[in-house]
Amino acid sequence: MSIYDYLEKKTPAEISEAGYRLPDLDMEKGDIWVPGAYEGTILRSNVSVKIHTVINFLTALAVKKQAFNPSEKNKAKLTARLLKYPAISLVDPVCSYCVAFKIPQNEAKKEALRALALDLAKNSVNREQVKMGLALLGIAGKKEDLHILKTLGKHDEFTLFAAGSAAGLLKGKEKNAFLTELAEEVEGWGKLAILYELDYSDEKARLWAVKKGCRNTVGYSYAANVCATKGNMADILAKLKAGEYAETEAEEIFRGVCDIFTGLLNPDENQDGIKEYGEAIRACTSFKDICLNMPEISSKDERAAKIAEKLSDY
Repeated sequence: MSIYDYLEKKTPAEISEAGYRLPDLDMEKGDIWVPGAYEGTILRSNVSVKIHTVINFLTALAVKKQAFNPSEKNKAKLTARLLKYPAISLVDPVCSYCVAFKIPQNEAKKEALRALALDLAKNSVNREQVKMGLALLGIAGKKEDLHILKTLGKHDEFTLFAAGSAAGLLKGKEKNAFLTELAEEVEGWGKLAILYELDYSDEKARLWAVKKGCRNTVGYSYAANVCATKGNMADILAKLKAGEYAETEAEEIFRGVCDIFTGLLNPDENQDGIKEYGEAIRACTSFKDICLNMPEISSKDERAAKIAEKLSDY
């Protein structure tokens, strides 16, 4: 069974209940990383994921050969390359080479690359091949392929790649709508990946980041500064204090703000804390004012009083 077929039949809840297992590896028999953690950790560290330029170029050539001249021989060579190296080290340079080869500019060639991408994404039994297929869809796919991104992206192992490709196929509010909808189905490293793909020029995206963006199973501090800064939390708190939101939304915003302050005040190692948040003074002042003067809102989250106490220095 392909990974796509396996995930297509499962809901996010069933994926979680099954321990995020995938058909190619069983977490009880050898999976080391929590889904999405390998890429997420690598991208947030100083560890280099670069592969030698020659390897990248030869992999891109293997992609090109199988796309334009599909055969069992060419497929075997491509498969061998994709199984030898982690996809996170290959996808960006390989896609860059495909663009340099001017494949996306030629409709016939683009369609051939899309066919290969769909084959890798939908029929592969190995996760690294699936990831490459997802990445290639970002430069050769069509909007009708978005359901494939969503099917695979609901598993944290693939969200990073699905979100990146969605950003290639969609723009602005349309992209944000797709990503925030996908974010409702993931709660680990995949959700963190989505935070970095949103277009925060959209007010709805900023509000979503403050209300729901920080809540995840990896650690609130991994998302707190992004949600606070990109979501313009200080501005939203000022509007909340001024009574500009309806009751239900105001409560949802306040709970999200408590999530963010929880992360900022209790940072994991190497994560940004309250001192790194540029609007800390303004946001803290508004938060404390809400706690003092708006009990109808602040009473909705039991963390509020302790957060306000910890913010006394700000």
